[in-house]
Amino acid sequence: MRNATFAIVLFVLLFVINTAGQDTAFDRGLKQFDSKQYEQAILSFRQVLTVSPQNYAAYYNMGLSYYNLKRYDEAVNAFKSAINIKPDYTAAHTQLGNAYDYLSKYNEAIAEYVRATELEPNKPDAYFEIGVAHYRQKNYAASIQSFQKAISLDPNDAVTHYRLALDYIALKRTDDALPLLQKAVSLGIQNGYAQYELGKIYSDKKQSQKAIELYQLAIKYDPNIADAHKKLGDEYVEAKLYDQAIMSLNEAIRLDPKSSDAYLGLGNAYYNQNKNIEAIPPYKKAVEISPDYVTAYLYLADAYLNAKQYDAAIPVYKRAITLDNKNAEAQYGLGLVYYNLKNAALARQQYTIVKTLDVNLAAKLQGWIDKLQ
Repeated sequence: MRNATFAIVLFVLLFVINTAGQDTAFDRGLKQFDSKQYEQAILSFRQVLTVSPQNYAAYYNMGLSYYNLKRYDEAVNAFKSAINIKPDYTAAHTQLGNAYDYLSKYNEAIAEYVRATELEPNKPDAYFEIGVAHYRQKNYAASIQSFQKAISLDPNDAVTHYRLALDYIALKRTDDALPLLQKAVSLGIQNGYAQYELGKIYSDKKQSQKAIELYQLAIKYDPNIADAHKKLGDEYVEAKLYDQAIMSLNEAIRLDPKSSDAYLGLGNAYYNQNKNIEAIPPYKKAVEISPDYVTAYLYLADAYLNAKQYDAAIPVYKRAITLDNKNAEAQYGLGLVYYNLKNAALARQQYTIVKTLDVNLAAKLQGWIDKLQ
């Protein structure tokens, strides 16, 4: 079924069969299901089955009740029972596939969805679910084919356009994903994630204003997407809207306290205002969360350098260099620290290293070193 990461809700239809003498218990079960009283609904449908053991609709609705309780093994058994009685029960095959999907039994799920397409080849739902199952298996080519078939049957389904776009994003084919996300948004999808993914593409294309608008929409539809707040904050930093950036990045951190990227962005919001002292704590938090985060070490060291805390900067630059000894900016920064400490010998040593990595940075460092002579 649909990945919970994208917060897409499955709407299931209750297929009602009125069996003489069983209307009361059956109807009661349906009302309990509608009221989300799933345990009570199961008891009602069991009551129907004690009198009418061939009532496949009772098995089906009992399966839906187990499904909504996340008791997927029991849902599988109920849906199978419905299918044993009525082998051409398309909805039961689809829901059995959904239960298998949540049990990570993707091949079994696909088999049920395929059976549903054989029974009703012109309905897009099962093709959609096949696409989701293949996506879960990272079989993106098969997933694309299934979603395209679903779209051919229902060209106005926003969610299917969005899910097809995710396949292309996984394949790093963002130019193919872009029109699909645009279409999903224009069709009215409001899950927040479609807007977020579209915003990311605009960010990569340096279309900042469009990206900001999409991240804002993403947050409107789902305020709990931490990455949307983070990306919005980054765009605000680029636009020099630092107060908005700090608000957005702090919200990203509140939603995801383990996001080293959000702390890095927050540090940038302060650093770019020359507020180096204020930048240091979020940068330190970023490296605390991600001890191998070279960029965070580099930016932390730069903040120490600009704050004239040279002794603090040295081990941080060295840590960045340990992680990536070809990082020209870290080697250059360490050379600047030695220049500020008036240690010409160590500064020249850094110059020799930087010269092999970036001749422009080496020339800048040489200019500083010359001032010591």
